[in-house]
Amino acid sequence: MNNPNRQSGKLEDKSSAHKRTVKARLYQYFRLSSSFLFAALGARWAILFPLVGLKFTPGGIHEFLCYLMVYAGVSEIVWTFVFHGLKRTIFSRTMLKDINLLYFVITMHFHDDYEHALVLKSIAYSTFIASLALSQTYCHWCKLFRAPSRSRRTVLWKIDTFATLPVLYLSEFYLLLLNLQTPSYHTYPWLQIVNKAVLVAFIPVSLHSFRKQVAAW
Repeated sequence: MNNPNRQSGKLEDKSSAHKRTVKARLYQYFRLSSSFLFAALGARWAILFPLVGLKFTPGGIHEFLCYLMVYAGVSEIVWTFVFHGLKRTIFSRTMLKDINLLYFVITMHFHDDYEHALVLKSIAYSTFIASLALSQTYCHWCKLFRAPSRSRRTVLWKIDTFATLPVLYLSEFYLLLLNLQTPSYHTYPWLQIVNKAVLVAFIPVSLHSFRKQVAAW
């Protein structure tokens, strides 16, 4: 005679395994899609920049950049919370990175005139896009395929840590400084206060994040 409790236990195990499989597939989809989308961002910039130069690059890429940063930032916060809980999510470098992505969109979306925004016509904007695309393509790809025990001491890791990330930090800092010095009708008094506070904290926080990144080596 079949034991009802045993059958019930088997059904619960199957249901639990199915949920874990669905969660793993969704997580893999997020990492894979983010990696490919950031690679597409880099490819789009690499095609546009030589053709149109600094002046017209924002018109062909800025909207895509903003949507991608929101998608990647919000999704990564959600997945970090799912796997690590609220406390570890709030105090993680991942949370800091994603909040920074969302802040960048909030302060520099220029939603209705990004084609004419002077801030986006600087070389720092193109440098920011190129370094962000390289860094985040590598980041999401590694988190999808690298085993926890696998060493990070690869040539790509060294390039990302000692070349791409410093360029990314410096270009973003310059953009934030330029945005503060170039007011537009998108600028509000409360946002200017936030921008100044972020600018003051940016270098110390960036150095702290970079030190943590190097310490992971």
